Amino acid sequence: MIFNQSIISEGQNNKFLLKLFHSTVAPGQRIYREHHHTEFEISVFKSGKGIYTVGKKQYDFQKGDVFMFSSDEVHCITKISADEPMDLMNIHFEPRFIWSAGNGMFDVKYLKIFFDRNENFENRLDRDNSATNTIRDILFNIENEFLKKQPEFELMVKVEILRLLVVAIRGYDYVNAHSFSVRLQSLNSLEKAMNYIDKNLSDDITLNSLAKNANMSKTYFCTFFKRLNGISPWDYITIKRIEKAIDLLKAADITMLELALKCGFNNTSNFNRAFKKVTGKTPRDFKL
Repeated sequence: MIFNQSIISEGQNNKFLLKLFHSTVAPGQRIYREHHHTEFEISVFKSGKGIYTVGKKQYDFQKGDVFMFSSDEVHCITKISADEPMDLMNIHFEPRFIWSAGNGMFDVKYLKIFFDRNENFENRLDRDNSATNTIRDILFNIENEFLKKQPEFELMVKVEILRLLVVAIRGYDYVNAHSFSVRLQSLNSLEKAMNYIDKNLSDDITLNSLAKNANMSKTYFCTFFKRLNGISPWDYITIKRIEKAIDLLKAADITMLELALKCGFNNTSNFNRAFKKVTGKTPRDFKL
């Protein structure tokens, strides 16, 4: 269940760059369901106890715990205790919310907690580290900005996210020490290619067309794209197409073939396979 959803959108194509929402889940054991998204995720449990499964690792969670996930990092809440209702506040944001050239002071180097983790990293931030308390307070500050919507609240959300990322880098021995920087021209070129993807999800998108939009070789484009977004161009395209399909499923009565074609798939078999991989469900199950 999702409620109180708040969004910061990109003006050019109205695609969301950051989304804050709350999730509640009924008590009990839950099947491990893979789901994939292109955004980074930072979340805090406002109440509840249970088990969070991340790949082959399990974390117990309780009120106040903070978790961080990179793009396409598979995770699922697999057990909810009946002791108290669960309220999980989630923030999802696209990597380019930080590295986009249009953001001025925001830079890819602040994303090291997602891209350059060392062997000490844990998805559940250390409960005994004072930095976790600071990050938890920042998350609540962000929620408050969305609730009050004072002038320039979207800018303040960006500032708070940046502050959170700096605290995460400084406060834990979780990231590698080497520098992480990218030329502004390269960021502009990558963003141009990503805007091309967002506008052409229904069409046949080729690696040639993407590399051409970014003015890069095909090999370098694939490497650079994954470096800046945490996933390959093809995985990004597939996830965005499935997200479009979910919106269409919610908005209209549509056949599976029509849905597949509108979302850039040439047949229902490929569409159903991709949908299950991204969401862990079939399109028909999702619509019920």
